[in-house]
Amino acid sequence: MSRYNALCSSTSSIDLNNLSPIQVFIRIKPNNSNDPYEIIPFEYSSKNTILTLPNSRSLSFDNVFPPQSTQHDIFESIIPLLHLPLYGYNSTIFAYGQTNSGKTYTMLGPDGKLCLADDLMGIIPRTSRYLFAAIHKLTSSSPSIQYQVRVSYLEVYNGHVYDLVRKNDNKSNNKSHSLSIRADNQGNINVTDAVEIPVHNSFELENILMLGNQRRATAFTYMNSSSSRSHALLIIWIERRERSTSSLSREYTSYLGRLNLIDLAGSEDISRSKAEGDRFREAVTINTELLQLRRVLDALSTSSSYIPYRDSTLTRLLQSSLSTTQSITILISHISSLNIDLSETLSTLKYSQIAKCVQRTSIPVQKLCKNIDTSDVMFGDYNDPVQCFYRRTVYIHTPSYGKIFARLAGYRYDEQQKCILLIHGSGPENSSMYWNDFVRRLLLATSSSSSLSPYYFVAIDCPGYGRSDGNKQTIRSYPGAFIQEIIDCISPTTHKVYCLIGSSQGAAAVFNALIDKPAISSFIAVQDPVSHDPQRFVCIKQPALLMYDIDDDGHPVSVGRLVKKYIPNNHYYEFASSKQRNWLEHNAHLKLLQLFNEYDTNSNTKNVSSLQLTASSKIPLPSLLACESVAGGIISYLSSYNREPLYENSKKELESILSAYENQSVQNDDLFVEKVEAEKIEDDESKAQRLTTELAQTQCDLCNQHISSSHISKSLRLPDCRHLLCYSCCCETIKLNSYECPVVGCATKLNIPSSQLSVYSLPFSSDNENHVIIQFGNSCKSTSSSSQRYEYTAYVKCKTKNAIDSVSFDINPEYPKSAIRVSKAPYELVRIMNSEFTCDFIIQWSKAWNWPKLRITYYVQNKQDSFTRNLLVRVLNQGNTMVKSQKPRQEVVYNWADRDRTKPNINYVVLSYD
Repeated sequence: MSRYNALCSSTSSIDLNNLSPIQVFIRIKPNNSNDPYEIIPFEYSSKNTILTLPNSRSLSFDNVFPPQSTQHDIFESIIPLLHLPLYGYNSTIFAYGQTNSGKTYTMLGPDGKLCLADDLMGIIPRTSRYLFAAIHKLTSSSPSIQYQVRVSYLEVYNGHVYDLVRKNDNKSNNKSHSLSIRADNQGNINVTDAVEIPVHNSFELENILMLGNQRRATAFTYMNSSSSRSHALLIIWIERRERSTSSLSREYTSYLGRLNLIDLAGSEDISRSKAEGDRFREAVTINTELLQLRRVLDALSTSSSYIPYRDSTLTRLLQSSLSTTQSITILISHISSLNIDLSETLSTLKYSQIAKCVQRTSIPVQKLCKNIDTSDVMFGDYNDPVQCFYRRTVYIHTPSYGKIFARLAGYRYDEQQKCILLIHGSGPENSSMYWNDFVRRLLLATSSSSSLSPYYFVAIDCPGYGRSDGNKQTIRSYPGAFIQEIIDCISPTTHKVYCLIGSSQGAAAVFNALIDKPAISSFIAVQDPVSHDPQRFVCIKQPALLMYDIDDDGHPVSVGRLVKKYIPNNHYYEFASSKQRNWLEHNAHLKLLQLFNEYDTNSNTKNVSSLQLTASSKIPLPSLLACESVAGGIISYLSSYNREPLYENSKKELESILSAYENQSVQNDDLFVEKVEAEKIEDDESKAQRLTTELAQTQCDLCNQHISSSHISKSLRLPDCRHLLCYSCCCETIKLNSYECPVVGCATKLNIPSSQLSVYSLPFSSDNENHVIIQFGNSCKSTSSSSQRYEYTAYVKCKTKNAIDSVSFDINPEYPKSAIRVSKAPYELVRIMNSEFTCDFIIQWSKAWNWPKLRITYYVQNKQDSFTRNLLVRVLNQGNTMVKSQKPRQEVVYNWADRDRTKPNINYVVLSYD
């Protein structure tokens, strides 16, 4: 681990050749309390790098994670590899082990599903947040750096590769849509036609992940209720572009990094999983593919001259990830802590040891010079975009109860400002997050664009709840002492707060604290309170807001009516949640403000410390108290932890804020956008001068011949480039090819109305010839930003109906019978290639015409969008056929490369007899 910590925190150059190509971690799944099986008594070294089983030798790995290890512990160990793709390197992390050993839990979260709770998140959602936080930090510190992120999500199911995010592509009804694997000219392994989706923030990436997981093959077995029946591969392409010179330059250096996150299906003992039918076939395929993976590891560990990557789809797909020259990989092997799984555990450990023996041969990369410091608690977190709310989180360090996590909102420069302390209940889903929406409504009601709210909010996680350590019984057994200690920390001078607010058991704690320590608060407010022996509350003199749900049997309204009787200064409300479901949400904050207004004559007066704001005001931040330490910003405030419920309003705001910050990091992308020349606006003087020059012109720009006065009005002035074509010979070329200017060196795209073209005749118009126009060419589009692969569509078209019988596309003209015949329109050939290629078009005319075949020798063009040319086919006029007594030539060849380049629009071929 020391080497990893150095990689993560050091700012010196790092030679990646010093790192092993495959780092091996072991994670031990904890036993379930319901498991009746015996536990394996593992032993660990002090640094958790040595694992020892009973009656076995010690095994050394890069890291061993005992059963009590958390998702956070795992993620911290892999961070060094995550930032490498940000600098143009390849990294791979994959989970390996038997079925039901916790692989998908490690990669995604509980129950094999994507989990966004802060402590339960798996590697993939944490990686998503990390990458965009890192990009934000890098681009914020250097405006010359820009990033673009793209994602593919694939699975290997029954030996075939499927795209999990391609529309209408699932195994049940699209088995023919499995994808093929190809190597590019750099040796990188790519999946043909795999969709790459650009993403701008972590939520877009997580939505892709959720979509893909819905389509991934899972099924029930007797060993796992949600067993992965396929291997899943998430590929994140990260392109970094650095501006080379000035801030206005578009010259840049590009680095392309790739991060593979792989969740392998688990090896399966079919006698225990009781797989049958499709499940049996899936298990056999999975076990076979994992066996091939082990053979690859064997070959790599012995530096064999032959590595059997091609023996299975899985190993072929992982070839770049396992290569000792192309990637740095972490293998997280998962083993069970149960003795019944000992055989599979030993097998997994055996092959993990083999993987650890793989040696680096070389890695052709430069040294890494800049690293990302992630030690700051605000890494990946941000300031509240609503400046006047100033929501964030802290730890309050108490003398008796340790660190207490708290969500803060508002500003407090001194203790004269009104502090509201909020205490949650003691149910399994209670935490300070319960109050987020309530606090937000109070802030909206008491602040404006010109002034801050007079209230300062502290919502705490009681000991044992949320992110606070300690005993859950504290809030029940010692409410007075605990709440007093919190108040002493946040109000060290006055030792009191303006208002105490509690819910459920938290309300009982507020009542009990006030009985013991009546001076700690000026107001109290409770909702759905637990109230034992309410006669004791007669000593509570503070004005109180009491809110009861008459439909809540757990907090009986009959007790609430007694509380109303014994607390004299109260505002008491009852509501029925069955009829008024959102009563608390819409009314609690308003009723509290009414209470303040009635009993506090200064409640509507802003404190002298309150600031008057303008649109450009930057509000000074209050000092951190001696007992407080920063825990996070707005992301920490809105995020759930330890199974806290992520309330809908907090979830929406979290997505909005996180997306906004992350989008800023990838939308400043002028280096990724083709430069577009600014449109030139011609002023009146320039226009008049241009028209004068054009009116005086009498020479054709194409053939350079003089244009007579009788023809000048019939000649054609091209609309954009303003070239002049003579009527006698050059206008007819536009009739044939109206795509671009025919003047040499111009090639301006043309858009001439057909009505204007109808004025001119085709070249070589004669009663002795029959003419057909053939259109040919190709379109070209990049298949991904990650490789130089293009999808080419070569085509032939003809407007004359029924003129063509078939078109054959020959991409290997030197080999006989290599052409691919297309017998009906559209006459197209689609190929995905790394570069331009030869493709001859062989046109077979209608059988009724007796015309010779026409071969057009063509070289497919690598140009954006499409490249099109027209060809005029000239035939002696014998009706529509050649004279039967005269035998036509077998094939006429038109060499497109040998065309007259001085007049590129005059392209024609004559079909003649032998």
